[in-house]
Amino acid sequence: MFAAFPPSVFTRRAYYGGMILLLLLMAITLFAHLGGLVIRQWDEARLSVNAWEMMKSGNILVTTYNGEPDLWNTKPPLLIWLQALLLAGGLQPELALRIPSAVAAVFTILMLYVFAARFTQNLWLAFAAALVLLTAPALTANHAARAGDYDATMVFFTTLSALTFWVFLEKGNKKWFLICCLALALGVLTKSVQALLFLPGLAIYALYRRKLLALLWSRTFLMGFVIFLVPVAGFYLSREWAAPGYLNAVVENELLGRYLTVIEFHDQPRWFYYHNLVNERFKPYLLLMLPGFVAGIWSQQQGIRNLTVFATLLTITYFAVITAGKTKLFWYDLPMLPFMALLAALGILAIIQLVTEVLSRFVKPSWLILALPVLILTLFCYKPYEKAIKRAYKPKDAYWERDTYIMSHYLRNALRGKHDLQDTYVLYEGYNTMMMVYLHQLRDQGVNTEYRYFKTLKPGDRVVTYQPQIKEYLLEHFDAEVVSEYKETTTYQLIEKQ
Repeated sequence: MFAAFPPSVFTRRAYYGGMILLLLLMAITLFAHLGGLVIRQWDEARLSVNAWEMMKSGNILVTTYNGEPDLWNTKPPLLIWLQALLLAGGLQPELALRIPSAVAAVFTILMLYVFAARFTQNLWLAFAAALVLLTAPALTANHAARAGDYDATMVFFTTLSALTFWVFLEKGNKKWFLICCLALALGVLTKSVQALLFLPGLAIYALYRRKLLALLWSRTFLMGFVIFLVPVAGFYLSREWAAPGYLNAVVENELLGRYLTVIEFHDQPRWFYYHNLVNERFKPYLLLMLPGFVAGIWSQQQGIRNLTVFATLLTITYFAVITAGKTKLFWYDLPMLPFMALLAALGILAIIQLVTEVLSRFVKPSWLILALPVLILTLFCYKPYEKAIKRAYKPKDAYWERDTYIMSHYLRNALRGKHDLQDTYVLYEGYNTMMMVYLHQLRDQGVNTEYRYFKTLKPGDRVVTYQPQIKEYLLEHFDAEVVSEYKETTTYQLIEKQ
């Protein structure tokens, strides 16, 4: 199989040319207007406060929220360190939060490209896998490569650990296993136990290759275990020592509580992840995975056969683990994407091979080897890439979330000098964490403003709000004099009601 694309196609110029083209394609979909949306509700908002407070306090061990140890967001702080560092460098908060994710996605895609090119000697397979991963809808959806969340950074480390493990089993060089263990540790320090969910698949693959027992009894395994354990145990024990109660919160929130029970109402049907992949998150490429598996298994290259089994095992075992969990969130499937992309790329390559064999009877094969792969890759990836560009170009709040972010936009505009919030309280009913960093920045600029619960106000206060229920309360309890209006937002001076 794939005889039309021999190793001689692998040239230095083509290899780096493909890499440069990928970088150009990624620049648009991953970085264009990256700071366009205001800080998003829930996870990104929480991390923004964690990173801001870490930058201000200098406490890099204990993440805090409102100055107290954060026992709701119990993830380790590797990503928050990066975000705090970028905030300290003066970047606008949206960029400081999201750049680590975008950069991690770039490195993940390039790693997949380099890995597939080096170890299969097939640039078409490498480029197709990288392009499928780049254009998969899930990669640029919420909680992924354009979001200030943990997942894209963790995926870089889980992909690195898996691929280096495969190379270790293929080449036998212990340095790859040690890199695998270090990557696992960094994955855990990014998003805790989720970084370990590929371990069953890795163990099954090692058993399939008849190398598991030899690995477990080797000095290399012991060295790798130490490399993994020292930073992970060092962080968790230090964090518990610095703020007792942390380990108990981790067990409740990330281990038994999250996996064995439904938390925060994230209850979904059993086949939730399957339907998401079919209907949206990997929709353009899902049907290519089966022919990709068949083509890979029948390949003449042992490396491609082994890689096919490897990618399949990791996809199936990871899918089984997250499906069995009680708490289900749509972005939990993200670590599977690089391996699904490999299988889909094998499917594309099989189609290229089949069409080449048919057309070579009528057209010179030398022309087909270049033109046909380009044509077929464009056929499969053009529309997904176009949609990714649309998601990146001047992103806007969805219609159902517009009301949530009215005040966030107002505060960001105030930071840009468009509104005066001096001596003004910001009123908002609901989860307001996505506004906190903007308020912190305004105070750093010398603006006397802060959030205030609207039922604690008194005459003489100056306030700004947009929510109808708060406006109704103000008009009922005060003589509220309108100072200024901007779209839905109104600034009032509160006078004692006569």
